Amino acid sequence: MNNLMFEKIWKDDSLIELKITGMSEYVQVYQNCYIEDVELREIGKTISEYTHNYNNECYLEFGKKKGNFTPAFSIKILPAEASGHMNIEVDFEIADNDARTHRACFYIRGELGLLDNLGGALQNMVESDVNICALYAE
Repeated sequence: MNNLMFEKIWKDDSLIELKITGMSEYVQVYQNCYIEDVELREIGKTISEYTHNYNNECYLEFGKKKGNFTPAFSIKILPAEASGHMNIEVDFEIADNDARTHRACFYIRGELGLLDNLGGALQNMVESDVNICALYAE
């Protein structure tokens, strides 16, 4: 089971709190992070664009991994196979120390159509009442 779920906890003006959950056959982890609505819209757009040019890696960060910030989350979408499937490396910061050194990093398998749907759903999440969007793949 490979899942990546984004849940909008709250939105205040332009700031959104997201609970991001990742699951593979080996691990399940979640993390809350904060992101500006403009950034979330751009991330969704970039994910959708990747599905039309899937021969290159696509790296996206939710928050900053360095400095005195709230926990960060990142996605690296690897080039897709001929079948349209790809590995998505997710990197969750575990906020249990001030040095920000603990991380959970693993692959989730994805598919181009599902990834395109996720990109559109992230863009729509900003303005709509939709609070959850996800990539579910076997």
